[in-house]
Amino acid sequence: MNRYAFLFTVALLALICALPAATSNGNEFALAMSEAKTPAARKAVLDDAMGRPHFFRYLQIMEMQPVTEDGRAGFKITAFEPSSYTDVIFTVTMPVSLSILKTDPATKIGDAIAVTGKIAGIDPAKNSILLGETIVRHKDRLSPKIGKELLSEVNPGATFYSYTEGPRPIKLEARDRDLLQHRDEIMKKGGPKAWVEFLETEIAKRKQQRAAAAKEGDKR
Repeated sequence: MNRYAFLFTVALLALICALPAATSNGNEFALAMSEAKTPAARKAVLDDAMGRPHFFRYLQIMEMQPVTEDGRAGFKITAFEPSSYTDVIFTVTMPVSLSILKTDPATKIGDAIAVTGKIAGIDPAKNSILLGETIVRHKDRLSPKIGKELLSEVNPGATFYSYTEGPRPIKLEARDRDLLQHRDEIMKKGGPKAWVEFLETEIAKRKQQRAAAAKEGDKR
């Protein structure tokens, strides 16, 4: 199963799961990070996700070490995210999460789990995503049963990024996410208003180009 086929199923199943609206798709975030080709692009993707809870599925445990944090015993886990070939590192100390890990048969290295955790950063040297405040949702499969594709690949018009701090809210579709690489520079020069205006201009331009391409295709 290729990485895009894997991610579509992840996205589809994540929509079915009863998660809070504020929780984003962690597997899709991991793929977006792996596909970001420049430091600016990676920073833009990370900045948008920082501090927000993300739901990860199919994480295969590679390391699982007993630890104590703030007087609470738990496990520091390094897990493999298969769509992006990235490690996800987090610590589990909450009682309910630990009980899920210990439920017979006890979770061990090589098993898969699903977790929700807030994005705390990345470690480029270790090709890792760092999570804070992590909750184990359930024991999981190593891969989806049905091989399909990443939701944003099947539906390029799906919202990938939204910005509500400017003069008016704006949403960016998955197919236009490369525009995020310009955010820091524009925000530094002109602030939220300039960023919104830039996105509106570029999105309108691309819509015109797509409409023209579609019209040309209809003539053939």
